[in-house]
Amino acid sequence: MKVSTLLVGGAIVALGGYALYDYYGPESRRARELHIVETLKPDVKPQACLPPGPLQKPFAVVVALDSLPPSTFDSDAKKRTVIKHDCIRGSSQHGTLDRLLEATGDEIVPYAEKVVASCPLGKNEYPLPQCIALDVLSRRATKSKDAVAALEKIAKERKGAKEVWEGATFRLMSMPTWKTPPQLAEQLASEPEWELRELLLEKVRERRDVATRPSLEAAYAKEDDETTKGRIKAALLELDFPGKCVVEDEGRGQDGICRYVCREQNMRLRYPKEGKTCPMTHEPEAPRTTQPPANSAAAAK
Repeated sequence: MKVSTLLVGGAIVALGGYALYDYYGPESRRARELHIVETLKPDVKPQACLPPGPLQKPFAVVVALDSLPPSTFDSDAKKRTVIKHDCIRGSSQHGTLDRLLEATGDEIVPYAEKVVASCPLGKNEYPLPQCIALDVLSRRATKSKDAVAALEKIAKERKGAKEVWEGATFRLMSMPTWKTPPQLAEQLASEPEWELRELLLEKVRERRDVATRPSLEAAYAKEDDETTKGRIKAALLELDFPGKCVVEDEGRGQDGICRYVCREQNMRLRYPKEGKTCPMTHEPEAPRTTQPPANSAAAAK
């Protein structure tokens, strides 16, 4: 066989191998997976605020498919409730978002940050690209320091709609490795925003830690809001009486009902108030068991 023939054959094999590698390479794989996301809703029209580029259309597909249908909202009040929940706590629907995250690498983080900066939050505008961008950063934060830094920047600068930067802060608080319970509790007394104090307190109570007591006591002494003050007291009661149910209104029971939160049992109890105030703690009730229905045919025998 001629040497030239061997050289040509070798070149063809090499090119074929390179083409095969290129097809299965990470960039080609991501391009195909992004295209698959786009085909989930090929007629999607990206919101005008979405930054241009290869991620614009797949991100718009996520916004369209992971949002609730318009028929869900029978009033503007209900729509505003969903907007607030999804921005602060995150959307419960993220199937398409998960596919987008699988199809992308680090490039999704700066894109999501741009979406937060460029998309305003309207009072009754739904769906919410900027809040879905927060979900992108939150779900990527377990692998990316840049995603954590982006959330921290949004939380610190507090630009734009309150629900957006509160959402960035809540997503950070929900990461066990971001701040310890004492560090979160320390922010309570100095945080000027009432809703953010409530969110901080929620996370402090979830991760009950006796080291939070000094900060909780300082926050309790300073708190002016009656509702939040009652919940700070509840957090202290949970430290003092682990396993018991506690009141969240300092025992006032103003409507004649004593209400208790049982965090360990994941239940709430209520009883008629018998004195001037409600007892600050209550023993949890045993789980209720449902009796099987009687077999009428067998009973008739």
